[in-house]
Amino acid sequence: MQTNSFPKLCDIIQRVCRNAGVSINKKTEQDLLFYFTELHKWNRVTNLTGIREPESLVLKHLGDTLLLLANVPEPVETVLDIGTGAGIPGLLMKLIRSDLYIVLAEAAKKKCSFLKFICASLNLTDIWIEEKRIAPDNPPKHLPSKGFDLIVSQAAGSVRWFVETGLDFSSSTGSMILLKGPSGEQELSRHQEFLKNKGLCHSIINAYLPVKGHRRLIIRLEKGQTSKT
Repeated sequence: MQTNSFPKLCDIIQRVCRNAGVSINKKTEQDLLFYFTELHKWNRVTNLTGIREPESLVLKHLGDTLLLLANVPEPVETVLDIGTGAGIPGLLMKLIRSDLYIVLAEAAKKKCSFLKFICASLNLTDIWIEEKRIAPDNPPKHLPSKGFDLIVSQAAGSVRWFVETGLDFSSSTGSMILLKGPSGEQELSRHQEFLKNKGLCHSIINAYLPVKGHRRLIIRLEKGQTSKT
């Protein structure tokens, strides 16, 4: 497994992790290096993500994933990533937290091919790639009996779409986290009544991308708690 095509990426991976206050071991570093190296290679042939530079791939996608992980309520064992694309954040979450049981849902065949290649190459277990468009009438095949502890998405759709798509698959104490840009706050304000009718309360967390400092909005949805900003 060749991971030395971009030797500086190891330094960038470590820099992003340090900036986020996260310590990773050598295996995790090498797994992340392999992922980002292969993502860059595949992206030159087929469009998996709009970001082209390998350094930017790490800064943006690893940074976003670490922000999300920092705001995951505990305990969490099972995760559904809706519209994961190239595995962001779900596959990166698995590389950092190998204990998680994760389902990656993605409708695009080419993206699923990439996800399967990465998982097979790194011998990952308890991670499932489902080539489908998740919906209430089209549930994940690997849905835990009690539902998922956590459902995530990185700006794959609107707040309303995210809830309508994933809420039925959440456990009775489960949470949903949507990673958005700053405009997500205005979008959320338009769906207050909808969220209330669904029995969901929200918290809005302003965060900043490690190293780059770009503002992110983390929207966390939970059942039957007090909303706060």
